[in-house]
Amino acid sequence: MSDLMRRVEAAPADPLLGLMIAARADERPNKVDLSVGIYKDTTGATPVMNAVRDVEAVLQRDQITKAYESPRGNPVYGEAIEHLAFGGRSDRRATFATPGGSGALFIAMRTAKLLSPTGSIWIGKPAWPNHNGIAKAVGLSEQSFPYGAAADGQADLAPIEAALADAKPGDVVLLQGACHNPTGTDLSAESWAKLANLVVEKQVLPLIDVAYQGFALGLAEDMAPIRAFLEAVPEALITYSCSKNFGLYRERCGALFLHGPDAKTVEVVASQVASVVRSCYSMPPAHGPAIVAGILTDDALRANWLAELSGMRERLILLRANFANALSAASGLNSLQTIAAGHGMFSKLPISKEATERLQAEEGIYMPGSGRVNLAGLKEETIADTASRIAPYLNQVG
Repeated sequence: MSDLMRRVEAAPADPLLGLMIAARADERPNKVDLSVGIYKDTTGATPVMNAVRDVEAVLQRDQITKAYESPRGNPVYGEAIEHLAFGGRSDRRATFATPGGSGALFIAMRTAKLLSPTGSIWIGKPAWPNHNGIAKAVGLSEQSFPYGAAADGQADLAPIEAALADAKPGDVVLLQGACHNPTGTDLSAESWAKLANLVVEKQVLPLIDVAYQGFALGLAEDMAPIRAFLEAVPEALITYSCSKNFGLYRERCGALFLHGPDAKTVEVVASQVASVVRSCYSMPPAHGPAIVAGILTDDALRANWLAELSGMRERLILLRANFANALSAASGLNSLQTIAAGHGMFSKLPISKEATERLQAEEGIYMPGSGRVNLAGLKEETIADTASRIAPYLNQVG
């Protein structure tokens, strides 16, 4: 009799999931949950956007089939999300609807492995942990480059260039779009341009993860340096998530864009991607893409969505500035002002894993051991109090 299952050891517990459960169970009235990376409003809830509700009502009323869509998904969604990301369509691109940004990353890395079987993938350190997890799952050898802020609060390009000097032709370089996770520190337009030159020189394949379009400076502004980058490189893979800017976390709505040298090449690669999709999840989800397509193809709904997205972005900008000021004042660390220069929901505090555990036990403030905090978990009226409670636990350097 087979005894294979009894030989398996339990996987390590997901630390973020554990934090989320612990925070929910904590009954202290002044607890603060800065852990799980989802947007929260002023009440601490993750809202359903009004434009999403309106489209779902129409879908509920008018949808007439639950039949599969093609491996590329809803073509209306494909065209609309391509316009949103790149400002228009191009025969140098092909679009696939995917199960969220993570599904797009999985298919992208499987495709990269197909294109360059012996290539390594270069991932920033620190990075979103699932970047490493997916690379491992598809069998890509991993290399890393340091990623951190320079004095101006933007990403320091010099150590990235130094590390990538060792990249080999056929390697993959994973770059994040606006609102870097976990640091909130973004590449400048000048850095994107220099990296485009490096990509061409080193003959490596860029994989760009776009998860927060519209959360930093604006829809077009957040993508402008990436659009310029793509004009300068012959090929790239771009992954996209609608979880944050449309609030479609549980709908798992994303996209994979293939960017190639010409239309013929792109269609050949797309045929291979379709085979990868078929062997993985066969057909993409339909509901989330239908919602996004409905919003982006209706002028009134699009205007409502843009207004809500702008409100979310403006709130995050204000939270960053106020938290940076409050934390700098409470700790005396001027280096924490770089928090205000960052973008999106995340920042990384100078704190040890042991200190985050004590902070959780003694103050009811929850963050991962890495010190990555979700600023959307802050409340405007208690920022000063939260900062004063965090300050004694920080590494007193800077």
